[in-house]
Amino acid sequence: MVALAYATRHPAHPSKLILVSTEAASHSHLERRVELFDCFGGPEVGALARRRFLEGQLDADLLEQWVRRAMPFYTHARKDPLAAQRGFRRAEVKLWFARPGGEVRTFNFFPALPCIECPTLVLGGKDDPMIPIECQKEIAADLPAHLMRFERFANCGHSIIADAAQRAFTVIREFIGTKEHHGRTILAQK
Repeated sequence: MVALAYATRHPAHPSKLILVSTEAASHSHLERRVELFDCFGGPEVGALARRRFLEGQLDADLLEQWVRRAMPFYTHARKDPLAAQRGFRRAEVKLWFARPGGEVRTFNFFPALPCIECPTLVLGGKDDPMIPIECQKEIAADLPAHLMRFERFANCGHSIIADAAQRAFTVIREFIGTKEHHGRTILAQK
């Protein structure tokens, strides 16, 4: 979302843009999110998703339950049990960002997507319950077609890097290694 904010505010500045598991407008495909969390995590996780996405609840208690019960279903890859200890989690920041009227509930980059002037790679996991693949399809549809490449990853959740690292890095390296010349993509010499 940060990359989209930058690219839509300064469309001529980036030389390339890579969008991974993101959405262009807040709170899209909420029913689909609930459906996927229910499918992958069962009724308890589905109920948490329903409370968060459809009922708009997100307090400290729900956030704590979300981290423990729903986040393990973001990806298919096994989680590093020590990963959470290496990161910083500030619940008050998440709660501020997601409060009623907060940025996570109000952002919309769709009007500016057609103005992006750089080659853009859109990547999404077909099994992503947090930001469903439908979100990436919508981004791809609104970007200038001659600058856009859309890659879908089967059997991948919210982090295609965790679920399909080899393919993801191959696609990213190939994209970075190309040069644009008068609307044509040319593979750069190594």
